[in-house]
Amino acid sequence: MDGLRLPPLIEEAMEPAVDDMCDLKGERPGMENELMDKEKETLEENDRKQEKENEVGNGEKGQQENQGEEKEVKMEEMEGVLEEEDLEELRSQVLQLVLELEEARELSQRHEENFLELQGLLEDERMASAHQAESFTRQIQRLQGQLRSVQEEMKSLEEEKDSELGEVQEELRSAQEEVLVLQQAGEEAAAERENDIASLQEELCRLRAELQRLHTTAQEYELEITTLRAEIDMKEPRMEENNHGEVGQLKDECRTLMDELQTLKDDNEKLSRKLQQLHQQKPSSTDADLALRRNTVEDPMVEGGCQDEKPLKTGGCITLAHTGNSGCLVDASIQKSISVDGKSITNGNGPNEVFSLQEQLRLAEERASQVQRQCEGLKAELAELQGLFDCSQKERAELEQQLHHCRAELERWCGRKSQVSAPARRTLGIMMEKSIVYMSW
Repeated sequence: MDGLRLPPLIEEAMEPAVDDMCDLKGERPGMENELMDKEKETLEENDRKQEKENEVGNGEKGQQENQGEEKEVKMEEMEGVLEEEDLEELRSQVLQLVLELEEARELSQRHEENFLELQGLLEDERMASAHQAESFTRQIQRLQGQLRSVQEEMKSLEEEKDSELGEVQEELRSAQEEVLVLQQAGEEAAAERENDIASLQEELCRLRAELQRLHTTAQEYELEITTLRAEIDMKEPRMEENNHGEVGQLKDECRTLMDELQTLKDDNEKLSRKLQQLHQQKPSSTDADLALRRNTVEDPMVEGGCQDEKPLKTGGCITLAHTGNSGCLVDASIQKSISVDGKSITNGNGPNEVFSLQEQLRLAEERASQVQRQCEGLKAELAELQGLFDCSQKERAELEQQLHHCRAELERWCGRKSQVSAPARRTLGIMMEKSIVYMSW
């Protein structure tokens, strides 16, 4: 059995002892055979010598019988001496062989003792190796069970890892598609925003020119008012001599001016309500930026020579355009009041007409001051719009920086597809949220 084999060192130590015992057991009959062969050889040699002597003696019998007898005696003596020498040699050899045999027996006995001792050790080693083999088999079985359980766990973990990796790859693909869509939408929004900014800048320049023109017209109106006052002061003594028909004409003209004044008041109230609504609609920069994207609104036709204004986009620009229209209406009313025929001023009779003209001048002054206040309000609103524009530019720069950072993060994340980490997921989520907020904004 392979499980009961001895260690190789003990087997190597046992092999020479077993070989020595086998050699001793094989040498014992060999030594006895050698002794018997030597004795037989000595006896055969003695027989051959005797036969030779007998042959020699038989040949000489006829010549020297006496000498033969002597020779026989000598030969017998010599044979006795030779036999004694051979016996001595044989005895010495036998003694030597006996000594060697004793030594061999002692050696074989020692080898047998060693063999028995080694056999006992071998039995002990076999028992220990058997117990050890049993413990090893139990440990191997236990380790095999653990290995099977670990392999099953590894298979389940690999399956789970593959499923999670597939889900993550699917999420990554969807995130990449969403990022591309958001990037395209962001580029479109940026282009649209740039167009809006360019249009706002053009509108701002136009409004600044309009404000400058309003300043100059206000100064001209003030100059005209002062000249009208001077003319009225100079022509008051002659006003009583005016024609009654022309007074009626002036009354009609005054009624038309009052109607126009009423329409101007109505327009002013409408514009104030619209201004309040616009101020209510922009509580934050986000609402103001959304107001920048509204459709263009056409202004109504202005009486008294004012042309149609260009369509405006933002709420603030709408307010300014309406204010400009109201200023044009004031211009129309003042121009109409000034463009009254000189005869109506010189030929009027009575203080009522003078009072009405003074009232019209007072209204014109109020309109001029109102236009001045509206100009100041428009300046403030333009400053506010400029601030909103700067804020939107800063936010756009921040969003572009965040988008660049998210692109770099996405490229780094795509470079190690098999190692998606939680910070990368959080970064992608933040990027998607910011892109969605940017698009909705």
